[in-house]
Amino acid sequence: MAIKEKSKELERNNANLTSNNHHLNIIGLTKEKLLQKNLKVIAEEYIELEKLKNNFAHIVLKNQDLLDFSEFINFPRFSIKESSLIKKGISTNLRGLNIVSVDASTVSKKFMNVDFSFLKTIGVKYYFKKNDEAKISFFPDLSGYNNYFVQANLFNHNEDASEAKTSIDMTFMEINLLNRMIESSSEIDMIIIDGSIVIMPINLIFSKDPEISKKYDGLLKEYQRLYSNCKEKSIILIGSIKDTRTSALSHFLRDSIQLLKPSYTRLEDFIKLNYRTIMEYFSDIDLFNRLLKKSERSCIFNCKREIDKIRDTGIKKEIPYYFPYSFYAFYLKTAEFDAPCRIEFFLDEEKTLERASERADLISSILLPISSLNEHYGLPIPQIEAHRRAVFKPKEIELLFNNIARILTKNGVKLLEKRRNRRPF
Repeated sequence: MAIKEKSKELERNNANLTSNNHHLNIIGLTKEKLLQKNLKVIAEEYIELEKLKNNFAHIVLKNQDLLDFSEFINFPRFSIKESSLIKKGISTNLRGLNIVSVDASTVSKKFMNVDFSFLKTIGVKYYFKKNDEAKISFFPDLSGYNNYFVQANLFNHNEDASEAKTSIDMTFMEINLLNRMIESSSEIDMIIIDGSIVIMPINLIFSKDPEISKKYDGLLKEYQRLYSNCKEKSIILIGSIKDTRTSALSHFLRDSIQLLKPSYTRLEDFIKLNYRTIMEYFSDIDLFNRLLKKSERSCIFNCKREIDKIRDTGIKKEIPYYFPYSFYAFYLKTAEFDAPCRIEFFLDEEKTLERASERADLISSILLPISSLNEHYGLPIPQIEAHRRAVFKPKEIELLFNNIARILTKNGVKLLEKRRNRRPF
């Protein structure tokens, strides 16, 4: 069967699957029918999809030389900013480098009348004596465990508003901790944030809750302070995002192939495959996990979409003055048997694309030796350690909450749990 025919058959099968699932949700099946028929159909369709995805990845690699974006990368609305899709990375010697990572976590206990949120953030600093030997220190607590904040949501907010408040507070703690680390130390070369370095989503601007709006303004200023501190002290600030389902680069690639005008005499493999349909099934990590070998990275691309949206609204008129920067991302495969990580960084807006490409190469060269110690888990070791310290342990939550509950009980206040947590059966 031709690849194009397979693609069309896959579309028909997916339509049938949607119909079957809809029917299943309304009427339901016996467990025997589900095991004998529907699960088998789903598995077979996924197997077929995997074959098509692998075919597409093979075609991309086969046509790498023809996927040349040189004529487009200087166009403002063209988001891919390097001429080739894949670049080889080279590890550097880490001796003498100071690399910081910070992470934060939160746990909430929800009751009928009040919510309690426990927050924690920890900074970890690695001074590398050589690639596999480092001195580790912590901030602000020397043991690397005790930097907590607790808040009670006493107002009758809906759950979305409460979660938005907690999320802003957690992010503020993380960014504020970084700023204090930078301002108290002259020995930081790179900072790794667990997650994006771009400000939080635009929807928080439109919150009708004045408290959330005020908190968001404070968070914007704290980000601006972080970017300025890193620029002033020549610190490379990166975001390392371990799990994301975004398809931004995949969609940019799809649009780029279309600009290159595939035909039956040029890039004909993409025409045969019906590439526009197939690419809708890919996330970026899914696609580049098939394309990249260990130590390779993708091209860089623009990723400042949230800031652009804020600028376009005109609501926060000071935003262009807060963030006169260009934000970029790329995917880096650091371990043979793990998926690539999404890496984000920023530069001043006036910096050239050549400088951005050089910065991506430098970041890759530093991350590769500290992210390849386990072939099945390719995150930078400072990021792993920061997460290990920041995540709440069950005993911590029990200790913190029991102390609040004890004080309330002594004063005759009883916490009523939500019904979902106190079913009698």
